[in-house]
Amino acid sequence: MLESIQEFVALLRKNGVPTSTAELLDALRALAVTGLDDPQVVRATLQTCLIKRSEDESRFEDLFELFFLRAGSLLSDFAESPLVEALRKAGLTDEQIEHVMAQLATEAARLDPTARMGLGLRQVGLDLLLRLSGLRIDVSRMQSPLQTGYFTQGMLDRLRFREADAELRSLFERLTPQLGPEVTKTLLAQAEQNLWQLRGAVRSEVQRAFEQQNLRFAETQRSSLLQNKPLAQLSVTELAALRREVARLAEKLKTQKREKPQRLRHGRLDMRRTMRAALSTGGIPFKLRFRTRHPHKPRLVILCDISDSVRQVARFMLQFAYTLQERFSKVRSFVFVSDLGDATELFETHELERAVEKAYSGAVVSVSANSNYGRAFRMFVERHLDAVTSRTTVIILGDGRSNYFPSEAWAVARIKARARHVLWLNPEQPSSWMFGDSAMKDYLPHLHRAEVVSNLASLRRVIDELMV
Repeated sequence: MLESIQEFVALLRKNGVPTSTAELLDALRALAVTGLDDPQVVRATLQTCLIKRSEDESRFEDLFELFFLRAGSLLSDFAESPLVEALRKAGLTDEQIEHVMAQLATEAARLDPTARMGLGLRQVGLDLLLRLSGLRIDVSRMQSPLQTGYFTQGMLDRLRFREADAELRSLFERLTPQLGPEVTKTLLAQAEQNLWQLRGAVRSEVQRAFEQQNLRFAETQRSSLLQNKPLAQLSVTELAALRREVARLAEKLKTQKREKPQRLRHGRLDMRRTMRAALSTGGIPFKLRFRTRHPHKPRLVILCDISDSVRQVARFMLQFAYTLQERFSKVRSFVFVSDLGDATELFETHELERAVEKAYSGAVVSVSANSNYGRAFRMFVERHLDAVTSRTTVIILGDGRSNYFPSEAWAVARIKARARHVLWLNPEQPSSWMFGDSAMKDYLPHLHRAEVVSNLASLRRVIDELMV
């Protein structure tokens, strides 16, 4: 009994429950009086002697149930476990499932809270995980919904999600000889799904906490209808003004020319025509002939981020892309989150609102994935780089937040090497480009220009500067 209680107290300490040696001795003396026959009496005795704070009660309950499992009751104890359901779907009998659960329950008590929750012995729930970890969602320093990804990643780091994933993989690898490769494969797949659900729950809770603490955020953003109002909240009348500004930008892009030496303004010298014209003067070219320079029609390629992190401006970005496509004769429009898709035909065959709605609802690419700018740019270079020529202006619309995935900046460098101009319009302020999961610092060297466009006023400013 002494060794078991000592090991249980060590697990409590590992999980952040302060327990002294004196309290351990008190628990042993109390159990000597109450006995070990009734599990509920043992539970109450240990809780009375070892737990001093109310916030530690949930950790005690969770660890006690895992450490002092009753033989023959595993399936009833974990009847609602997602892991039991996954094992049943894999074809295991109740006896085999009970054997697996016994192995995992023994190991689970020694895991960190996030890894234990990811194991899936019980229903996955963020509230319980936060109680077991002794943490809470803190968004007091969060100033904008655009920072959701940054604060979510900070919370995931505090909950040790990366360590939990590694801890579970190590556990399954160690248990493979006892459980078999097929069972451990099922366990790993379920654990990955559980951790993914927890990640989504953390993000949703960060968003909910921000909205709860910033009830006047949207009203504040609407303080100036046509100057500081978020583009995603513009009315029909204001959208008309937006389209006029986009038309100005389109005209600027169409007339924008590269600076070239003055001698080339009439075209290159045409030697054949010059010599033929000089026959009447004995071969002396009194009048030079030049090749006629035909103005090349500009081309436009748009890469638009429609991920959740830019939800407030994603609809504007699509409207922006649609309007530009209306103004140019040769436009290719692409949307991306993690995958990249060609939206050109969608914009050509549908009216504005219908096209935007279909793109935003996932008609081109999945909008439920996490942003991965590097993957999207790599896909563009591998599949669509031929859309970029020396006459092409490339406009990238997005916040540059890539969830810590590789930036693949080389892909943007490849685009710049072929393009006439690469312009990035970002809804975030430059002060946030160097922090968190923003990859803008990697992309900036490979852009001709990067500008902030978060409302109609900033769009007008960018256009006016381009007009100079």
